[in-house]
Amino acid sequence: MPWLAVLVVAAANAAKQGVCLLQSPVFLPRGASHEAALIHEDEATITEWVTIHEMSNSTHGEVDTLGLPMEMPFDSSKSGISTETVICGVTAIFGVALATMLWHEWGKLPKHQTALSRDSGRLFLLDNVKWFAQLLVIYGHLLGMLNIWDTSTWLYQEEDFIRMVKDALEVVLNPLFCVISGVLSQGAPTEGRLRRYVQFLVIPTIMVVYVVRPLCSGIFRDRPMDKAIQKILSPDITPTYFSTDCPWYLFALVLWRASVYLFWSQMKTEVAFVTMVGASCAAGYLGGINADQWGGGWGATLGYLPYFAAGYVMPFGALAERIQKPGLLGSVGVAAGVWIYAFFIVPAVFGFSLPDGHGNYVCCDSGREMVLPGKLTPLDVTFYWLRRLAQFAVDMPAVLAVIFMVLPRDETPITYMGAHTLYSYIFHMLVGFHSQRALLLQWFGMPVIQGRIWHILILLLHIPYCLAILCFLTSSYWRAIWSWAISPQWPAVLFPQKPETKAASQGEKIVDTLAAEPRQP
Repeated sequence: MPWLAVLVVAAANAAKQGVCLLQSPVFLPRGASHEAALIHEDEATITEWVTIHEMSNSTHGEVDTLGLPMEMPFDSSKSGISTETVICGVTAIFGVALATMLWHEWGKLPKHQTALSRDSGRLFLLDNVKWFAQLLVIYGHLLGMLNIWDTSTWLYQEEDFIRMVKDALEVVLNPLFCVISGVLSQGAPTEGRLRRYVQFLVIPTIMVVYVVRPLCSGIFRDRPMDKAIQKILSPDITPTYFSTDCPWYLFALVLWRASVYLFWSQMKTEVAFVTMVGASCAAGYLGGINADQWGGGWGATLGYLPYFAAGYVMPFGALAERIQKPGLLGSVGVAAGVWIYAFFIVPAVFGFSLPDGHGNYVCCDSGREMVLPGKLTPLDVTFYWLRRLAQFAVDMPAVLAVIFMVLPRDETPITYMGAHTLYSYIFHMLVGFHSQRALLLQWFGMPVIQGRIWHILILLLHIPYCLAILCFLTSSYWRAIWSWAISPQWPAVLFPQKPETKAASQGEKIVDTLAAEPRQP
């Protein structure tokens, strides 16, 4: 019965927002109205950010280089606790209770079942998870570009709907990558794993920041090639530049894997998990963690730490063996249920933004809401960490459902892409596919279309486009061009290998570098 009430609320909320799928298409002429819409949208965005920046400087004292307050703002004249904090507290309690029950059940599994095995079916599942997560990343970035380029033409005035779609994807998108990276970090830090960590993750990350990125700016962007070469020859080696210019997930993955070897593998599993979740909740209060003085990667590393931790303690092999995946229709039904959960139920229950894992508590959508005066009481600030815990509790059921009940466990024609997703993660933005797409559409001159059903069809048609980008960037042709930097073999001369048994060699190969390691499925 409670879930029925939630569904009713969700349906009412969707109806209130005007989600009508049967509206006929309306074509409008381009021209003055088109330009006016663009000008109006730009002015509204600029006004919003200027207001927030001025409010941060004038009302909240010291701010970081992004104009965000260094300390959590609150209204000292207010007392009590808000409804939002109560909702997050209840959600967090249910999440902790469910996690405790799962932990108790996992503890009953035989020890040999909790390890990640070499069973090919499980490795195919890991690769399928990775290419699917990367597809969501490419599509999610595209949705952000649609708000800029397309909402004045064939997705006319659909900024809010596109934002709703993107928010629904965020329930699964980044958590899925982080959870599977945690799974692939299980095991002792052997010499072989440390060697592969440096060769296939640390060195490629350095190459991306100091070589690949400048080269791509000269080849695919408008930056003069001589300046790109100069940037390679005269690099900025300050830690701030590295952490800011490095793709956030790559930076987080380097730090995560290092922390596993240095700290978490030395602790009991349950202690490590609780410590990581607690550290993430506490780190949300750190001021300036998103800004230049820290570098953006630190905020995301700490913000998504609970998801890495969940994968690290998950008995993936046992769950893959115990949970029977439904057939095709069943998987489609589960996928539809996940979408209903993320698109309708979560926004209906949480009518406010939860903390974003990309940074501390004052960044992103929840931060923009929070810096407004009168939003938080002192008690709200004290218990704001419950919101991060609630976000974690909300995301994990959808992530687990996608992994174990939606994605295929057998090899498919595109499973191989999961073994090379580092290429697509790095290059899909550096090459500028979405920007070139937008320029191409502007050159063709897209009509102004109204009608939600047509807009949904347009959004769905972009999925094959994103899949084509993924296929191209993980192809053997593209990898042959960039393998010297992304999956380099030349550093092997720096790490002489000792003779090892076949079993040890196989066990050490299960290491997550976004599967940059050249392994053929």
